[in-house]
Amino acid sequence: MKILLDHNIPHELRPLFPEDHDVYTTQYLGWSGYEDDQLLEAAVEASFSVVITLDRNLPHQQNLRAYNIGIIVLAVHPVTASHLEEQLDRVIEALPHAASERESVVLE
Repeated sequence: MKILLDHNIPHELRPLFPEDHDVYTTQYLGWSGYEDDQLLEAAVEASFSVVITLDRNLPHQQNLRAYNIGIIVLAVHPVTASHLEEQLDRVIEALPHAASERESVVLE
């Protein structure tokens, strides 16, 4: 599965995903400055299955059904690498549903 970590997800989480997942960051791809709609369009064009973000407003600001991609929103606090790492099992568990249904999943 091809996964994109949004600019607000700590880069340190990338290697913690299972080996059968291809995980990229917006920074690595040079997409850090993209607006939400540009990012979603680029992710679809590049055949990503899921975008993972901390942007709680994304589902309200974009018509996500217009994009053929799954979205996982991590609505957690505090936003630290260690706390996000603790949530990684939940993210990995949600990936198949988000990818296959092309839906947004909010994890609180």
